[in-house]
Amino acid sequence: MSAALPDIAAAMAVAETAAAAGAKVLRGMWRGAQTTLAETAHDVKLQADRDAEAAILAVLGETPWPRLAEESGAHGAVGREDTPYWVVDPLDGTVNFNRGIPFCSVSVALCLGNRPLLGVVCDFLHDEVFSGAPGHGAWHNGRPMRVSGLRETGRAMLGFGMPLNREYDQAEVIGFHETVGRFRRGRQLGSAALLLAWVACGRMDAYLEDDIMFWDIAAGMALVEAAGGWMDVQPTATLPWARKIRAASHRDIWNL
Repeated sequence: MSAALPDIAAAMAVAETAAAAGAKVLRGMWRGAQTTLAETAHDVKLQADRDAEAAILAVLGETPWPRLAEESGAHGAVGREDTPYWVVDPLDGTVNFNRGIPFCSVSVALCLGNRPLLGVVCDFLHDEVFSGAPGHGAWHNGRPMRVSGLRETGRAMLGFGMPLNREYDQAEVIGFHETVGRFRRGRQLGSAALLLAWVACGRMDAYLEDDIMFWDIAAGMALVEAAGGWMDVQPTATLPWARKIRAASHRDIWNL
């Protein structure tokens, strides 16, 4: 595999193997007693996150590319435009996992700069694997998938998140609810990666979040683009890897 132009099929196989390794760890820990490493008013970090990440990185470490992981940070020079790098969220939806809420996922992407080359999102509790590479196709459990193609905001299902590293003043909260109110329904379910996978397969029609971390959305970005959807992703000033994302089955949905 070339450093600048990876073999997408070979890299996808590695990503799927890595995601499966993390999923195996988490599936074995599901509904068991969890070891809490850190806890804040609105978030929790578990040993499960670290154990799953270690299993994923052990697979990805056999490739020549650097890695950016939520728990352990950068392994090598990541974010460059001339060298692919892996982006890993070992457990997206940690609070859900900790409380026994079955909506969480493993997320693995290969990126070049800010552009995902491929992504894998594994819903390990429902045996669903979403994979895709822009220009190559997107798949749900090995079968081709496409976005819904819906174009009307008022008929669209919107997934969203409200990240912990952002403070919302009254005007922002009012504006946010006005935006969500233009959609048929809004759903905040606790895993950005999985909600973006749902946009890619047509269960949802759009997604929004401000100041979401790149590792939460990188694989989902690849899926939405690969499945024929539209996205706008911009860096924010909050944190180095924070992003603002608007994704949809069609760009007309965001012509609000």
